[in-house]
Amino acid sequence: MPTLVPATNHELRSPGFISGGLAGTTTVKTVGLPPGTKNVSIHTHNLSTATVAQFAINPWLTVLKTTDGGATFTDYSEVAQDDSSTDSIALASLDTLANGDALFIGSHVPFRGVQADLDDKNDTASVLTISYYNDTTWADTSNTDGTDSGGDTLKQDGANTWTINSAWVAATLEDIFGKANDAFGPTFAKPAANIRIYSTPLYWTRWEVSAAIDSSVSAISLHALNRSVSYAQVSTTHTHVQAIHRGLGGAGSIEYRTDAGTADVNITAGSGAGYFG
Repeated sequence: MPTLVPATNHELRSPGFISGGLAGTTTVKTVGLPPGTKNVSIHTHNLSTATVAQFAINPWLTVLKTTDGGATFTDYSEVAQDDSSTDSIALASLDTLANGDALFIGSHVPFRGVQADLDDKNDTASVLTISYYNDTTWADTSNTDGTDSGGDTLKQDGANTWTINSAWVAATLEDIFGKANDAFGPTFAKPAANIRIYSTPLYWTRWEVSAAIDSSVSAISLHALNRSVSYAQVSTTHTHVQAIHRGLGGAGSIEYRTDAGTADVNITAGSGAGYFG
């Protein structure tokens, strides 16, 4: 069956390029969308035992880090989802919440977790707690930490996952930090730039460590995991094609797996009438 593509694609790229396609197994994997992506096509071949490849279009994550109780933030949203090995999310010496350090990761829809591809890894005993905002305070997600090894969080590539709680609500960071009971309320300073990030209601999570981690920890990517595992499917006779809005309020990555066995998954990103960043 021929692949249908939009009339205009000034550039085409294969996210996470591997000759022959991305190796799909029954384990969920993710791949980021290149900056400038306007459409994608997904196809599979070389199925072994597998009958289909399963996939989900994952929401864009806003990724912010503070080390001074919210007085300033570093925005790693683009770095987290461009899959570039030339830049990374600096997590070096991330300290405890009491010392003013935390990650805030949010999206326009709930998400069931975050897949982390680490560059330099942690080797210090520390536990990661991820909380969601319930319109009153931060509540523990009781996350399962797939990056933990031997009590050291962020020691290996993996996913932090949780069960989505119905009490999780979308809120702005301005409103959250404006609550009297918020830990960063007294020190939060509304930034002069990128106001939309702080004034847009998102489903926020707060990431905190129990002890300061190593001084060289960094992550190549942080991808959302879709809230649903009722995956769309492609086979050797069916190609999926759709338009994509990449960025805040849109998509950031694709997760994929097989129903059984293995398969190669071909994902093609098109730049539409524009160009990749």
